This record gives sequence, C-alpha cells and structure tokens, in this order.
Amino acid sequence: MPGTGVVDAFKNLIRHGKHHNHHALKEEPPSPTASRVVRQQPQAQSNPPHEIPHPREAAEIIVNEEREAKTKMPHYRGLENFKLIEKMGDGAFSNVYKALDLTTGKKVAVKVVRKYELNASQRSNILKEVQIMRGTNHPSIIKLYSFSESQEHYFLVLEVMEGGELFHQIVKLTYFSENLARHVILQVAQGIRYLHEERGVVHRDIKPENLLFERIEIIPSKDPIHRPYDEEKEDEGEFIPGVGGGGIGRVKIADFGLSKVVWNEETMTPCGTVGYTAPEIVKDERYSKSVDMWALGCVLYTLLCGFPPFYDESINVLTEKVARGYYTFLSPWWDDISHSAKDLITHLLCVDPAQRYTIDEFLAHPWCNAAPAPPPPPTPFTYGDLKGKPLDSPLLSAARGGRNHEGRSPGIATLKEAFDITYAVHRMEEEGARRRKYNGPGFLGGLNEDDEDEDE
Repeated sequence: MPGTGVVDAFKNLIRHGKHHNHHALKEEPPSPTASRVVRQQPQAQSNPPHEIPHPREAAEIIVNEEREAKTKMPHYRGLENFKLIEKMGDGAFSNVYKALDLTTGKKVAVKVVRKYELNASQRSNILKEVQIMRGTNHPSIIKLYSFSESQEHYFLVLEVMEGGELFHQIVKLTYFSENLARHVILQVAQGIRYLHEERGVVHRDIKPENLLFERIEIIPSKDPIHRPYDEEKEDEGEFIPGVGGGGIGRVKIADFGLSKVVWNEETMTPCGTVGYTAPEIVKDERYSKSVDMWALGCVLYTLLCGFPPFYDESINVLTEKVARGYYTFLSPWWDDISHSAKDLITHLLCVDPAQRYTIDEFLAHPWCNAAPAPPPPPTPFTYGDLKGKPLDSPLLSAARGGRNHEGRSPGIATLKEAFDITYAVHRMEEEGARRRKYNGPGFLGGLNEDDEDEDE
C-alpha cells in the first residue's frame, strides 16, 4: 500500500490537472488567496522514500476511497421515504443529497438544513425561501416538490439537475463561446423576468453557483478554434440551437435564501404600502430589481471570458471598484468578443440603477436576439513575447501569486469568494444608498429588511 503522501500527490494531480503546482514550496506563510489553492507540500528528502505506485493503481485507490465515502450516507428521521444516493454539495447550515423518492421512484435533490445551527432570523429566512418557491412555476426555476421538518432538521425536496452547478462547467471549459453564453443567459433572464414581473420577487443572489444545468452530450467540434493565447482549452463541442452545447442543456435558477418580495401578488402593489404608489416607492422597487440585473451582467461577463468583472485581494479595494463600477474588457481575453455583447454588459454593469437595463430592455437587446453564428476567427497573436505560452486571466494569475504561464486551472475557492464578496458589497451599496436617499428603511419596511444585516 503506497504512503499517504504519495496518494495525496496523485489525488492533487488528478483533481487539479497537469498544471497543478506540486513543486517544493518555501517555508513562508501563504497569502490569503494563495492559501485557498490546493497545494501538496512534498515530504523532506531526509524521509525514507515511498514506493511510487503506477498511475492506474493510484487512480483505483482514489476511486475506491471516494466510492466508499459516498456510500456511507447518513440516516435522517423524517426522510424514511427517501433513499439518499450521494452528496451533491453543502452550505453553512445544510447538506444537499441526490436521493430516490421511494414513493414515486423518481430521483430528487434533498436539502437538509440543521435547525440547531440557525438563529431565529435564519429560520425565518428558510421559511421565506420555502414560501417563495412554493409560489413559483417556471421552466427556468428549480421546483420545490415538498417541505417538511423534524425536531432537528428542515427538509426541502427539490427538482434534481444532474449537471450540477454551472460554476463547475465554467471552470471545466475555461470560458464559453458567445452562442453558448447566450443559450445560458437567456434561460436565466427568462427566469428573472418571471420572478420580477409575475411574482414580485427579487432573487438577490444570481451567480454561477446558484445556476444548475441538465447535462447533455458534447458533440466534438468539426473545426475547433484555438485562440493563440489559450492553453489547451477543452472543446465545448458543437452548439445546437434550441438544445445547447458544452454539455449544457436546460439551465435553472436555485437557492432563494436571500430573495426578497417587492410587491404583493394579490393587490399588485409594493409590499408595505396600502392604496398608493408614490414616485419614490416606484423607484424603490426598480432599485431592488436592479440588483438582479447587475448580477446578470456579472454572470454574462464571466461566461464570456472565464473570470468576474470585479476582483481584488483587498476587500477595501474591491468595495471601491464595485461602488464606482471600475471594470474593463481586458485584452486579450475580450479582443474576439463582439461589440454587441460588450454593449449589453455595459448597460448591465451601470453604477446608476436608474440607468441600468430592466429585464425587458435586456431581452430586447440585439445580442439577445441574434441568431447563432459561427465563432469569429482568432485575433492575430500580438501579445508580446509569450512565445506561444498560455496567458492566465488576471484573477487566476493573482490566485497563483502572479505566475502567468502555469495554465488556467483556477483557485476555485477564490473565484467563488470573488462572486460572494462583490455581490454582498453591491447589495449593501445600493440598498444603503436607497435608504439614505429616502431617509428611512424604504418601502420594504419591516417585511424583508429586518434581517438584512444578518443576510450579509
């Protein structure tokens, strides 16, 4: 049996790819960002050498370990009608499992929330999430099949999407073609339009982690295009209009934990108001919805180039960038992307919420209505003396301490954190500005905002 250090090294190689940094590291404290990128510290040379197993043997060890871990599913009182198959993900207070509904024979996703770790406000948010999801029925929104609770847990039985999070597909493919990005973002936009215009709900946490997809077969590209600054980008395959590409079919919005209700569905008036629609109330509603439009711009930007528009290792600097709308279409990653796509993003990542596109303006934009087209030829290679080496994105380069040419396998935790921080900063900036403008908490009053501080 090979030593633990050797197996771990192979795990890192298999999970993080051939560009994974497995060279000796100096004994110094890692930076906050770099520490999130998984690295294997080699054993000192004074230690007895381990027998290095054949890669196939090491792979079998890893597969068996993980298969054994997945088969050890917990048993929850209250879920007797479900057989847990495997763990799909986890959050601060919950775990999500793929499960078999023993009553219907269908696969579902079960979100198990630990009550004892929640305070009163967080419990209220869970119930609000359930109430919102119960009232939704749209092909771009995850369905809630049932909700129940035991003494220790809440159970949300949800529609399962076998592809998982869109985030991981971005990491896998590095970035999407414009056809594939359009295929994804239009489905998300239709879901947002339904929430905004038919249900009076603002999601407030639209990001790649909260977008799930149904997996489809990848048909290899007939003429794959390779950008001169790329490393070996994985082929996203042929795009089929109406079906998808890059392994991505149907896309759906999930996780309504931060959602807000902005108007009453029955009276068709903003929440907290009775019988009047003052101008500031109408503006307030638009400000609330505009948070989702800003997030839609961040997602579209990321789909097209592989990294988010706002990022900095310093939270103070990041806050300043978000508040002032400091972002650029960085060369060379944006050189081959259409002016129409850039124009659309510019209208979404607009600092003034009153000037930002609404969901209907977004859907009416020419880029959203363009027919799928063949990708443009790559821009001539004029990016300095890289001599054909792959060029890392700014975010991923920062995650490795500025080593630009080690491939593009990202620091995943860093990329996720970039979204979380920028979205939290943006929500606080806009909602703070709204409160200051109207000298009060706004029309949401005590309905939604009493838990605002704890949400953030």
